[in-house]
Amino acid sequence: MSSLNYGDKVILVDEKKKSRHNTVLKEGIRFSTQYGFIEHEDILKAGDGGVVKASKGMKYRVYSPSYIDYVMGIKRRAQIIYPKDTAVMLMWGDIHPGLDILEAGIGQGALSIALLRALGGQGTLTSYEVRDDFAEQAQGFIRDYLGETPNHSVEVRSIYDGIDGQYDRIMLDLPEPWHVIPHSKEGLKVGGTLIVYLPTILQVKSCVDAMEESGLYDDIETFEFIKRPWKVEGRSVRPEMWTFNHSAFIISAKRVGSFTEPVNEVEEKPSETGADEEE
Repeated sequence: MSSLNYGDKVILVDEKKKSRHNTVLKEGIRFSTQYGFIEHEDILKAGDGGVVKASKGMKYRVYSPSYIDYVMGIKRRAQIIYPKDTAVMLMWGDIHPGLDILEAGIGQGALSIALLRALGGQGTLTSYEVRDDFAEQAQGFIRDYLGETPNHSVEVRSIYDGIDGQYDRIMLDLPEPWHVIPHSKEGLKVGGTLIVYLPTILQVKSCVDAMEESGLYDDIETFEFIKRPWKVEGRSVRPEMWTFNHSAFIISAKRVGSFTEPVNEVEEKPSETGADEEE
């Protein structure tokens, strides 16, 4: 059983209604519910996955919040990238420690948190965001979940105006990402990957057209992911009556050298042994 400490976030799930309650553990504090109170000290002793009892007898399961618990619980002013799409963006973007990544815009910081966790403190994340209130709020959420992240910098600016530096990956969550394509010629390393998140197919069409016309990209893919939950209870096994349908389209593309650029040809040298010469 994983231990907990004061200052940790926890989720309490009651055994009756399976209601979920969030709290931050603090010394000398009680968590109050309709079923009485629970001492934070008792929650800490129960540990992650343990059970604690309220003063009126109701039992609660204790959990440390996951990434999904946290980002889906953010009181947001902007739409987040949902976890099902975030997971795909990390995989198709081949995100791993050591990369230098640029994202625009930051929104509420949900993707930023996932990228920083995937980097594992190795490599850098730079975030461009045009709205200073979004930038400030996102940094607060990131700090609240991850603590200090010295490899992350946020710049209040528009990526439509250009890119400073050169990156291994660029992740875009913008209404008109096709304006970024010309800047990516210098901003994204050849062999790097561009990932774009867009809600409508008309935006996708404009972006893919710009990629193809630029001659900078190959291996262009467009897709969406749908989550279909299933109910498995005893002998009842069936899909739920609802699904997580369309949330957005994702475009993945590889930055490549242009066919119009000069090619370094390898000059063939005659064999020293003459074995390849005709007799």
